[in-house]
Amino acid sequence: MSRHGEAHEHGKHGKHGERGKRGEFRETSRYVFSYEPLGEPESGAGPADTTERDRRDAEVGAFLNHVAELAFEAGPKGLELRSVDVAARTCAFRQEREVDPRPPVRAPGEASGGAVLLGSPSWAHLAHLVGELPFLFSFREYGPEGGPELRGVDAPTREWADVLVEHRGEQWRVRVALEGRERPVEFPGMEIGELFGEGDYRRFLLDGTTDVLDAGV
Repeated sequence: MSRHGEAHEHGKHGKHGERGKRGEFRETSRYVFSYEPLGEPESGAGPADTTERDRRDAEVGAFLNHVAELAFEAGPKGLELRSVDVAARTCAFRQEREVDPRPPVRAPGEASGGAVLLGSPSWAHLAHLVGELPFLFSFREYGPEGGPELRGVDAPTREWADVLVEHRGEQWRVRVALEGRERPVEFPGMEIGELFGEGDYRRFLLDGTTDVLDAGV
């Protein structure tokens, strides 16, 4: 994966409590990182007349790829991705007290950057999800409604994560299951782009919410 910059730890780390599934109170550590691109993009990244939006997309794509790499490296140690803010170029990790011992499952002969298959830990599905989100940029003009703009990722639990997007001035959260999946996370950027571009996304509104869409991404 391409790297146009490095992540920097800001030293914002501390401990806070989280409620467990049965109401028990467990302590976790939270780490916040920021990302700043280093100089110009790599040679061959695009033509000289690349638009400002294309340059921004390339920068955000490099940032998300780097976050995904960090999540894959840290997950086996119990340091799991918690959130991503695209505009601020920041991400946060939490230190889980119980490490998920399962390794990522990949197809035979598949490189480390390949798809994560069923049976993998939730942190691996999340890392792969983040690395695939730059494909969403290709769907801005898709369908009658056009695709959304990516704003970030929120993963408050190992069970699921929300992809944060903005579409026609409205903020939405696209729910992605991380545990108990029936299929791998394969093309989330494409699925989310088509979901909004085709214009029927509101029918997937999660009961009891006003902005959470559960379309089986």
